[in-house]
Amino acid sequence: MEEELREKLRALEEGQAELRREVTRLMRTERLWQQFTRPAFRTAAPRMLGRVGLSRRHHAMILQSLGEAASIIDLQGRILYWNRRAEHLYGYSASEAIGRNVDDLLVDPRDTLASGAIMKNIFTGKCWRGKFPIVKKSGDRISVFADATPLYDDNGALIGLVCLAADLQILREIVRSPPFVGHWNFMEE
Repeated sequence: MEEELREKLRALEEGQAELRREVTRLMRTERLWQQFTRPAFRTAAPRMLGRVGLSRRHHAMILQSLGEAASIIDLQGRILYWNRRAEHLYGYSASEAIGRNVDDLLVDPRDTLASGAIMKNIFTGKCWRGKFPIVKKSGDRISVFADATPLYDDNGALIGLVCLAADLQILREIVRSPPFVGHWNFMEE
């Protein structure tokens, strides 16, 4: 009986620790979301964002439902945002990726110089679009088509970059296909 109580207590403590991690992740995500959704132009409605009056929730839903992997990376290379498509493409959940250094998470050590040079240029205000090799959580090395642009705060100060990425192999298949043939991908909720 005593051992059974200890086991239940351990299970409760593990559940509480997992809940604490999830709450921390959600709080961090909400703080980051608030930081990155302060528009330079406000609408009449105080809780509405953007020119067409979309709510914060709509903005979050748009980012989560993009067909490309979307991530936001700060000036130190830490991942601040990671959408569902990024989870699917790279294999890491948002809770595993957020807060980690992008090079440590996705870049093969042989490619860190190239990654650093690209990020350095983006952090001078340039945009970069091209093919880049990454290493997925599974260990598989794939090439992505990435489109990375500088990210600025409301005052015009550079605070990081936004990167959209897609699996290059899928893009190649689409390009070789006849018109109106696409690639269907059903993402689980």
